[in-house]
Amino acid sequence: MNRPAFLDLHRPWHRWLLGLALLCLGAAASAQQDPPGRVARLNLQQGTVSFAPAGEDSWYDAQPNRPLTTGDRLWTDRNARAEVHIGSAALRMDGQTHIEFSELDDDTMRLTANQGNLQLRVRDELAGQRVEVDTGNLAVVIDAPGEYRVAADPAAGTTWIAVASGHVTLHGENGESQALGARQQLTVSGRNLAAVGGAPAQSGSFDAWVAERNRIEDQSISARYVSREVVGYQQLDAYGDWQSDPNYGDVWFPRSVDADWAPYRDGQWVNIAPWGLTWVDAAPWGFAPFHYGRWARVGPRWAWVPGRPAARPVYSPALVGFVGGSGANAALQIGNGRSGVGWFPLAPGEAWRPGYDASQRYLDQVNRMAAYRNRQAELRNGFYANQQMAGAVTVLPADRFGRGPFGRRDLVRLPDDRFARVPVAPAPGVPMQGFGGGFGRPAAALPPTQLMAREQQELRYEQARRTRQMQQAQALQQQQQPMEWQRQQGLRQQQEWQQRGAHDQWQQQRQQQQQLQVQQQQQQALRQQQEAQQRAAQAQALQQQQQMQQMQQQQRAAQQQALAQQQMLRQQQEMQQRAVQAQQQAQAQQQAQQNAMRQAQEAQVRALQQQRGFAPAPSPQQQPQLQPGQRGGDDRRRLMTSPDQR
Repeated sequence: MNRPAFLDLHRPWHRWLLGLALLCLGAAASAQQDPPGRVARLNLQQGTVSFAPAGEDSWYDAQPNRPLTTGDRLWTDRNARAEVHIGSAALRMDGQTHIEFSELDDDTMRLTANQGNLQLRVRDELAGQRVEVDTGNLAVVIDAPGEYRVAADPAAGTTWIAVASGHVTLHGENGESQALGARQQLTVSGRNLAAVGGAPAQSGSFDAWVAERNRIEDQSISARYVSREVVGYQQLDAYGDWQSDPNYGDVWFPRSVDADWAPYRDGQWVNIAPWGLTWVDAAPWGFAPFHYGRWARVGPRWAWVPGRPAARPVYSPALVGFVGGSGANAALQIGNGRSGVGWFPLAPGEAWRPGYDASQRYLDQVNRMAAYRNRQAELRNGFYANQQMAGAVTVLPADRFGRGPFGRRDLVRLPDDRFARVPVAPAPGVPMQGFGGGFGRPAAALPPTQLMAREQQELRYEQARRTRQMQQAQALQQQQQPMEWQRQQGLRQQQEWQQRGAHDQWQQQRQQQQQLQVQQQQQQALRQQQEAQQRAAQAQALQQQQQMQQMQQQQRAAQQQALAQQQMLRQQQEMQQRAVQAQQQAQAQQQAQQNAMRQAQEAQVRALQQQRGFAPAPSPQQQPQLQPGQRGGDDRRRLMTSPDQR
């Protein structure tokens, strides 16, 4: 555990092949029966992030609440980023970065960075733990808390290491080592710590993103109430509230949940080695409250009780009890001859028992956070608190259990009193045949084929090396054992070679399937590109049609405006003509009035002359008519004067 893993530099980077994975798991099982108490979680992703589980060579879209453990891999596509929390440590990945969790348990965190740019922040003192980052050139062993940058370029065969704070030791293939302190950096080529000049192009946006993530992490409210080793605590800030309860101390209430919601009701059950039955919640905050602490009903609401603070909390796959027991005839009957699976969240103070074998030391550690005195008496009476709580038990038909995510319509509603005295077991009382891993949708983006081909080449090299070691060991044993043993060894060796040949054939088939999958994805990408081009052409044609319609509408509007102006002009001309005619009529009327007044005056003059003895006024026929414009003022004056005056 204390030597750098990089000293065995020719070990395969991908332990996910079936044969080697079984060997590793077998060795681990013989040394320790307890599963690791520490896991990793994809805390944040931006863009396309892909995931490959241990023991599989297929890639899937990453699921935030699926725990990450030894053998799992992550790939960030171009322009994507990811943040992974491993206990209190934070791993930040830039675009086109490949990470494998080569070893992850209570004492060791070893990452393999085959390609890309990453930042690792270690918060707490290591205290005997080992933190290591391996690349194709070297092993970076973290010696102290700090912030570290590693960029691996497999095409150039170089690795760049920068220490912002802290201290690391670099290890080469042949025992070379070199220390780096704060504000130091180095670029090496090959596997012997050969320093080369220059550094990779820096991404200012990635540095700014890392700084912002550090700031958010440092200001977390939930870190005041739980240990930073509780994986997933960062998501609690945005989706719930902390309150103090007189019975349980500090508790957390989730926001925006349905009235009939209960813990462990929205998600799915999956099979994840080495724990087996594991709950993967659907809520974005659904990791910490379902793998640490307990749940209690506080008033009308469910509250998560994190329990006593602990420096190293232990991860649990699901802190529930299954109603019905785990015997052959213990399945829960839901009617019409069908069986179901029911479960409920454990309350504070109630001990959790896993469905797998574990030591008493492991059980004590995993239940250490949940010890509350006010629940111990109830446990002695033989029942669980939430088993009797109204609406706390979730029931699912057995044929839907372990078959992917389920919805509310899949649940079975049974009377609450059905569960009051039903036996409780750590595992469901139904067969687990066909129980899936819940990997989800196939990945939208895969690592480069060159990277996977290079890893397969190194795997074949490692297989050949192991084969040579095995042959040497067998030759030595043959020299020391009788002929019968040699014959048996020959048969055994022949069987091993046959198995190895079958394994190689399986590997070739896997490689062909992977190549076929890549081709299918390329064809799909080509089809999508063609469809996108067709949609773009259709959109362009539609845009042109809309522009033509708009031009036609503008022309019609211009024509209508011209017609309106012509109509307005005609109306103005008609109004002017009517005004002229009215003026002429007024002038005619005025002339007629003047003529009438003149005739009246003349009639008055004649009448006056008659009264004074003047000759009678001529009749209108005898009176000379004045032509228009002719002056008649002198005659009128003579008539109006007296004879004396004349």
